[in-house]
Amino acid sequence: MVKNNYKSGRVATLMEGGFAGNDPQDPTVVGEPYPVFGNERTMNMNELLLNNIRADMYFREELPPIKTWEVFIAKTIKEVKECTPWVTGTHTVTTKKGMCSGTRGVGTQGRPTRMWMHLVKLYTLKPTERQLESLVRLWTLAGVYLLTFLC
Repeated sequence: MVKNNYKSGRVATLMEGGFAGNDPQDPTVVGEPYPVFGNERTMNMNELLLNNIRADMYFREELPPIKTWEVFIAKTIKEVKECTPWVTGTHTVTTKKGMCSGTRGVGTQGRPTRMWMHLVKLYTLKPTERQLESLVRLWTLAGVYLLTFLC
């Protein structure tokens, strides 16, 4: 019997259950975080979408260096272009056909959009009430405005 104890890359991140270095802000500097209601582990998100976000290279490499609110807002304004959960054309409800498609890693899960990755980053930053109010004031930027109401 083959023992499967390999932990590397994307699978290791999912098995650890972490957010790949996306840490909260320092509460001694910014204040008390806004209270969160609902499931702390899944953030009231679809499990498949959340796992794809946590496994995405952009989320694991580009977002962890962001530690301050101002940098997060600037990156969100620059990067968020569409508001759907999945990149258009990458998510289907049918399964792939063919010999051993499931074991070869051929899937139809899709790629999450940057907006939803930024939503998870926003959750991990643990913003204060004042910071969330500042997002609402950015009503001219549709992506940021919608991100505020999704959190």
